[in-house]
Amino acid sequence: MNNPSFDLVIFDCDGVLVDSEPLANRVFSQIVSEHGFAVDEPEYLKKFSGVTLPERISTVAEELNWSPPRNFLEVFDERLAILTEQELQPIQGIHELVQSVTVPICIASNGTREEVNHRLRLSKLAPFFGDAIFSGHEVPNPKPAPDVYLAAAKAFEVPPSRCIVIEDSIPGVTAGV
Repeated sequence: MNNPSFDLVIFDCDGVLVDSEPLANRVFSQIVSEHGFAVDEPEYLKKFSGVTLPERISTVAEELNWSPPRNFLEVFDERLAILTEQELQPIQGIHELVQSVTVPICIASNGTREEVNHRLRLSKLAPFFGDAIFSGHEVPNPKPAPDVYLAAAKAFEVPPSRCIVIEDSIPGVTAGV
């Protein structure tokens, strides 16, 4: 990436840096299935990629006429933490790509700062990003709103038109545009 036409590269985390989306989808699908609903795990992965967990719960509850248990988030978080520790992998080739970038880099994710930091440590990507992490939980509106990307650009004092966004989901691309 020599002589780039941009001044900041903003990476999404889940699905771009680490392969966490299938893990979260597996846990979500298992919990819904345990409550008596047959779900198509591959279809859910496609349908909910990049969608926030509350939005995913709301959509499925409405579609299935289902009331999620009160402890849904607690159970989901516990199971996902265990699965993440056991199976999380960086996206193939991402270490080399990140090392090749010659302008500043950061992360803009709908995940919490703690989740992103944990995934970066597990995948050995933390040294590349340091504290340059922006969370959709820390801005007024998460993706697909552009708030998290605008916060990153502002923090680096780079006009949005001089940023490039690396995304893998429709909500993320929408936010990036």
